[in-house]
Amino acid sequence: MRYVGAVSDADILINLAEANRLDILELLFKKIIIPQFVYEIEIKKNARIYYSTINQAVYKDGSIFKIVDRKKDISVNILARDIIEDKKKVIGPGESECSGYAQALRIPIIISDNYTEFKWLNEFITLTHNNILALCVYFREITKSEAEDIFNKINDKLDHPTEDTFEDQYNKALIRFERNGWKRYLGI
Repeated sequence: MRYVGAVSDADILINLAEANRLDILELLFKKIIIPQFVYEIEIKKNARIYYSTINQAVYKDGSIFKIVDRKKDISVNILARDIIEDKKKVIGPGESECSGYAQALRIPIIISDNYTEFKWLNEFITLTHNNILALCVYFREITKSEAEDIFNKINDKLDHPTEDTFEDQYNKALIRFERNGWKRYLGI
């Protein structure tokens, strides 16, 4: 199952780049929109040595990643601007940009590992790398063992790693999809 697209924040791309597994996104999405602000400010500032990994994925032939600059697209800017400004009152600038782009481009999925801000993005389907790994396993794109390996590589590098196993996160993801009413859209 491949979804039409998602809008991506910086943290999830950095985490997947650190695990050398940005390719996981290609298993689930036909395109990943990266807001210009997220790419130019947040990824360049925070990705450190993994910036080149992300940059290579963005610019390789046939890439699913597309950087969109709302300031160069008047219709996207008009549709996104008010939402971005409204969201900036409660969440960070990266997630605000993602919500504006998602609304303007009619893409219901935002991917981000900053799950603490998801409560202000409840009009969207918000997926973390753990959720994406769970979906890849559910659709048999990767094995549970492979997902667990990726999960552990990312978790080991986080400032605040979870004590959960991948199995715990897999089950939590499926419960979250059910609780939020996303199962039908996600094809589960």
